[in-house]
Amino acid sequence: MRKRLARALPILLALAPWPALADVTATYKAGVDRLIVEVADNGDARVQIDDFVYLRRGGEEYVTFGKFDGMAISGHRDDMLEFLRVMFRAAGKTPPPPAPATAAPRLEPLRAIEVLGLKGQVWRLWPAGKSDPADSIEAAFTDSPKLAPVNRALRSAASGFFDTFGPLDKRGQFRAALAAMAEKGAPLMIGDARTVQLLALDFEPIAPARFAVPKDLFSPEALRSIAKEMEEKRQEEKRKWGETP
Repeated sequence: MRKRLARALPILLALAPWPALADVTATYKAGVDRLIVEVADNGDARVQIDDFVYLRRGGEEYVTFGKFDGMAISGHRDDMLEFLRVMFRAAGKTPPPPAPATAAPRLEPLRAIEVLGLKGQVWRLWPAGKSDPADSIEAAFTDSPKLAPVNRALRSAASGFFDTFGPLDKRGQFRAALAAMAEKGAPLMIGDARTVQLLALDFEPIAPARFAVPKDLFSPEALRSIAKEMEEKRQEEKRKWGETP
């Protein structure tokens, strides 16, 4: 009996209605920009907004800033995060505090929503520890399997950068939305249609070149050198204007 089941199992699996893996591209409106998330069926991913590109290729992660002092800078994700932290200091800004422990936001269900045929739920979302209505934001998420790869790519691309740019998210609303994505699924809308809104979704094959590793990756040493040069320029500007470095 067991042998017959073992022989039949491959046939049954082939006939079972398992969903086929496919490439997926999601396009969001994000303010005045377009946020484009591309995920291949093998797990490679690309997230782009303006001149920022996050790339996951074969398990490795890379980041590119396309317009930085007139040139593109690409490197491994962790190296680029450290470069950003140094850049904040070199620009004379207070370094961001250590990332707080992840705390779940408070969510209140509001209404059902459907975007591009995907059913979801709109929530009133408060960052952890906040209760003032002014600190809340509306956000809609879907648990549709179609957007599950997009959700994973967005969370991977955003997590470390929210730690670095945390002070710019003064109310913590977008960090709260990112935390909610881990439980509620991919975003359909954050804030309102003018802030973040899913615009298009397709499953056409994505050209492999979209996931090509950036050329001329900057090493940690090269990135430190650029940061040092930035600091020297800052000091020179201060001396030029008679300020104390």
